[in-house]
This record gives sequence, C-alpha cells and structure tokens, in this order.
Amino acid sequence: MTTTFKMARSYEGTRILGTKDLLTAVKTVCNQEGDLYEGNRLIMSCMGLSRSENTRRLLEHGITSYVNQNSHCWSYRYTDPSKNLGNYYVTEQHYPWYGDNKLDFTIKEYRESEEDHMFSSLASVMEFIRNRVATSPFPYNVEEDIYVKLYGADGLIYFAPGDWQTEGEPEMYILVKDDHKPEYGAKQYLQKRYELLQRRFGGYELIPASAQVRGLFEAGDVVTLEHFVEGLQQNELYLIDEINSTGEQPVYTIRDLDDYEVFAEVPAEMISVPKVAA
Repeated sequence: MTTTFKMARSYEGTRILGTKDLLTAVKTVCNQEGDLYEGNRLIMSCMGLSRSENTRRLLEHGITSYVNQNSHCWSYRYTDPSKNLGNYYVTEQHYPWYGDNKLDFTIKEYRESEEDHMFSSLASVMEFIRNRVATSPFPYNVEEDIYVKLYGADGLIYFAPGDWQTEGEPEMYILVKDDHKPEYGAKQYLQKRYELLQRRFGGYELIPASAQVRGLFEAGDVVTLEHFVEGLQQNELYLIDEINSTGEQPVYTIRDLDDYEVFAEVPAEMISVPKVAA
C-alpha cells in the first residue's frame, strides 16, 4: 500500500506532499502551520490541536518532539535514532548583481522543489558546492559573491568559504559569553564572528560543539512524571526548561507543555521519557 501524505491549510485546500518520508512531511507541515494527513487520517494539526496532543500523536507515529537548544525552536526527529538519516536538499541560484555574479546555495532538511539536489551528508553538500564553483563559467570573489546557508533544526547557519572549501563534514562550534545567548554555527564563520566581537567587547570563548556531552535529560526534552508532584498532573507532558547542575544531582525545571505557566523543580528520578500508548 502506497503512503500518501497530504497537507491542508486554511483557505488553501489540500495538496499532496511530494515525499514518502513521515519526518519530512512533519517538518514541511510545521513550517507552513498546516494539518498533516496520511491518506484521510489526521496525524497532526498545527493550529487545531494543542502542543500536548500533537506531541502524543507524533509519538504514536515514531516522531519525537523537542525544543532545539541551538535555535530555541520546536523540532522533530525519529524516536528510533537509526532512522534519522539526515538528508539535505540544496537549491542553487545564480544571479547578476550590479555587474558581479552571485551564487547562492540554500540547504534545507526537506525537499521543497523537484529541482532540489538531495544529499545524505553535509560533507557531500560541500563537495557539490566546490564542484559547482569550480565548473562555473563565471568569475567569483568567494568572500563576497558566494552565499551558503542552512535552514535546519539548529536554526539558520551560515558557512564561510573556509567551511565549504574544506573536505569532510563541516566542524560545528559554539560562541559563548556569560549572560549572552550562545551562537551555534560552522567553525570558520564563527571564527570571524569571534575575532570581531572579542576585539570589540572581550569575554567571548569559541568551543567545539562536539565538546558538549548529552546527559540523561537535556533542556528542550519532553518528559512525563514518574511520581506525584504537588500542583502537577501525572499524566500530562512537560518541557524541561532549565537544568541546575550546581548540586550533587541535577535539578530540572519542567513546565506545562501548552501554556508554560505551571512549573516545578524535580530530580531526575521524578521524570521519564513519554511512553507510547499501547
């Protein structure tokens, strides 16, 4: 039986999505705030159902919802890590601009057009870009005329020439400063940001993203209660909003998934990953 995903949006009717991959369908629909159907069965509704209800529905279909801590936006992944293949889709655009030639590469994690080029890794995307630049009949100033950007779960990431000119997976770094929101991005692009900000203001540090080690639970994870907590409902879903690691054991601030107003501070043994209903 062929799987057909459809998206419905207010005042626009229904259209069939050009993908057989559920995660791609979810990301496409969430990006456009629509309703997602598999055949005639509703999977999720961005505007018509609560965050909790959509989260539960997606769990039943093998999709985990979470808040990405690099972009601070809701995102989605397969609950089974082996299914997160990480395909990338590239739109290429050449255009003249006041006598110069510009080349723009936009990378996304889902297909928007049949003309998009698909790749299974960022390393292969960067190789594609190098080949396109090398074989182009137009001259380019790589620092000023070539734009490479990724719209993904980690937010908008720009790549400097040193990022896409280097073979292999682009290295990701985090630019940090006390009392400032961390910036996540490609190494060479953030290196330029670091040099500028450090020279002007000081106090910045550039660290490899790989240095971050995931704990049992992370900020942005959706959890449920293992035990009774006064003021909270045990069968509801909660978002880990903050983690205090200053004591012997981490303490998690959890908030109601829909309005974020109800919250509590709990230890790890009080929470667990939501289970799919039998």
